[in-house]
Formats: sequence, C-alpha cells, structure tokens
Amino acid sequence: MSYYSVRQEIVTELEIKKSRFIAWVCPINSQFEAEQVIAESRKRWPGATHYCFAWITREPLMERCSDDGEPSGTAGLPILTVLKNRSLENIVVVVVRYFGGILLGASGLIRSYADSARKVLDHAEIVKYEPGVVVQLTVAYSELGLIEHRFLSSAGVELLDIEYGEQVQIRVSVSQTDWTRWKKEITELTSGQGKFQIVEETMVVSKAGD
Repeated sequence: MSYYSVRQEIVTELEIKKSRFIAWVCPINSQFEAEQVIAESRKRWPGATHYCFAWITREPLMERCSDDGEPSGTAGLPILTVLKNRSLENIVVVVVRYFGGILLGASGLIRSYADSARKVLDHAEIVKYEPGVVVQLTVAYSELGLIEHRFLSSAGVELLDIEYGEQVQIRVSVSQTDWTRWKKEITELTSGQGKFQIVEETMVVSKAGD
C-alpha cells in the first residue's frame, strides 16, 4: 500500500527565548534505522541538553516518542502528534535542544517542539511512496528512439541503467499501476519484439499531489 513521507533528510532551526531547537527529519524503513538516526543526532550536535524524538514505521506499524528529560508529554508527544496529523509514515524527527537559560514552562515547551517539527516538515519535500517494480527491457536500436521518447521521458519512469550491446538493455523503476499500462504500450511500440522482465519489487516515489 502507498504512504506519504519525506524524500530526503533536512535540518531546520528555531531560537526561542535563547534556546536553540534543531529539528532533523529523515525517511526510514525500520525501527533500527530510526535508532541509528537518533544515535547520530547525539554525535552531530554534541553537548545538547535534550535529544527528543518521534518516529513511525509501517511494517510493522509502530510508533515511539521520547521527551529525553523534558517534562513528561512536552516534547516527544507533540512531535509525534505533528507527524500523525500530517499522515506521515516511515519517518523520524529528532529535535535537539540547547537550553538558553530561560524556562519555557510546559505549554511553551509543547509549542516549541511542535513548531520545530512543523517547520522542518514545511521545508521538506513530502512525497508519495507506492508499490513498484524494477523492469529490464531489451530492445533493438531501431526501437530505441520511440522507447526514449514515449517511455523513458515519461513522469513516473526512473531510468536506473542503460547498456549498449548487440541490443539495448534498459533498467527502470515504475509503479505497479503504471507498469500494467506501459507493458502493453511497449509491446505495441516494438511490434512485439521488445522483451521485458520484472527484476524485483520496490517502492517508487511520486509527488505528494500526484
């Protein structure tokens, strides 16, 4: 099934009453990857007062958050709530705080951690991940022009590799839905001479609005 997450990691920062709140969002595929990001945040920003986080994975469906020493419910849960409100999965957000000497109070902390999570997501590219396939095509040179023009240049088709030998070997990734349509068209474009096979199943990325 498809889901929404970020395409790549990004970092943003807020300063609130002299405290620095550094938010780091990353796409992940497992609890292990989430834990790696959290551990890396301590190395990337050493000496911070708190390393608060929230993450959600799909398979298995899990979620976790931590206040890391902040008052209970004032850091991890606000971050997690932002992720859930935006229906994002396979994602981790770490908010690193360097204390600036001014107490924010419970409501101030909740707002600061939630705002940090919202800011980093506002700056990230949100994309749709959906089931896809990696396909290898074998076509004659005489057919390559049509394949490039009609297939390889189409949105949603990602060229992974191309090799020129006696025939042209092309490897692409495409959504399963699109491939159902494309394999018929490729057969027509190559007059039935083009060969293709599914190499593996994968997840492919499209814009969130697609």
